[in-house]
Amino acid sequence: MEKRVNIKFCFNLGQTAMETHEMLVKVYGVEAVSKKCVFEWFKRFRDGKEDVKDEPRSGRPPTSTTPDKVRRMLADDRRLPLRMIAEELKISLDSVSNIIHEHLQKRKKKVYAFPTSLRSSNVWQRCFERYRKKSLLTVSSSCTTDVRSVL
Repeated sequence: MEKRVNIKFCFNLGQTAMETHEMLVKVYGVEAVSKKCVFEWFKRFRDGKEDVKDEPRSGRPPTSTTPDKVRRMLADDRRLPLRMIAEELKISLDSVSNIIHEHLQKRKKKVYAFPTSLRSSNVWQRCFERYRKKSLLTVSSSCTTDVRSVL
């Protein structure tokens, strides 16, 4: 809004759109509005529009769901599925995901459940058994000697 007021001020002084843009770049640097924007505002002022506010737009009004609503729901039950949050707040699943990941900086933790047969003590035992079976098969197929007498 402030930049628009400055553009209107320069327009009323009789400066060109290019001069106005150069001044805005000197003052605001990278935060300055584009040349195209300055030229569009100059065109509006030339057409007789004096207001620097945006004109009302047609279509669906913007709906905002603040991250606070999602944060409160997750505070009650942090294992709530995204689909349930989306249905409750009547927003898309992508919006919920965006709020959780981008605004709240939350990440889903992956929990892996291992059956008791795969615990570290059993893994070594199973690997040893598998190796022993393979080596027995190899020995028995390549040698005519009784395998039991070798072990």
